[in-house]
Amino acid sequence: MDAARRPNRIVLSQLNTVVTASFRASKPLAVLLYGAPGSGKGTLGRLLSQATAWPHISTGDLLRQHIAAGTPAGQASVDILQGRYAPDSIVNKLVADRMAQPDCQKGFILDGYPRTLEQTGEFLPVLRHLEIEPLLVHLLLDYTEVKVRLQARRFCSSCGAIYNVVRLPPRQFGICDECGGSLAERVDDQTDLIVRRIEHYATLTEPVALLLKQKTIRSWEFSGTQTPTNILNEFLEQLQQHSLIEPKDPVAQ
Repeated sequence: MDAARRPNRIVLSQLNTVVTASFRASKPLAVLLYGAPGSGKGTLGRLLSQATAWPHISTGDLLRQHIAAGTPAGQASVDILQGRYAPDSIVNKLVADRMAQPDCQKGFILDGYPRTLEQTGEFLPVLRHLEIEPLLVHLLLDYTEVKVRLQARRFCSSCGAIYNVVRLPPRQFGICDECGGSLAERVDDQTDLIVRRIEHYATLTEPVALLLKQKTIRSWEFSGTQTPTNILNEFLEQLQQHSLIEPKDPVAQ
């Protein structure tokens, strides 16, 4: 199968042999991924996690897991399926519990958090207590392109592999290349909800990125129009140039 046509999960597993655990952190880092819905945060987060062994923490994934399981946190957050944000108190608790796990001690990747100014006020003191430096990564993408990407996004209802019917279609329409499961549109990728999600991002989340930059938190910007692997390579180069990561095996690099 042509690698360019494979779903993200297959492409990512291909990269395992190249980048997985190829780098180690020189200091504990919290990589904060920012960008509009559909800008590629999740894909970059998974790639970066494979390259560094830092856990990729997606608040959207955490909340959807709780919704599917019917937990109290999930029941209180069901509005995210309609393009709204979950209550700050619930998101703060889920993220704090996840950051406290042993695999986060050397660093982690946060996708979708902190998303509001209230969440930011809770989050920064926790980082200081853990002595972990935050690093803001901002993926820039025009809102018109955001709408196009989200309308074309599909996921496998069985294994979760992600497709784009325009940029990364499956071999057989509606069928997952990896497991043969059925492809579906995410509920919050419907046209009317896409507009709401973009509005929420512009009014609630973009101010967070500006606040973090004003607090002199290290921040880098990348064009979201690039391929995920190009963004990953640029980011890894930046990390090495600033002595934030180093190759595990310099000879092999």
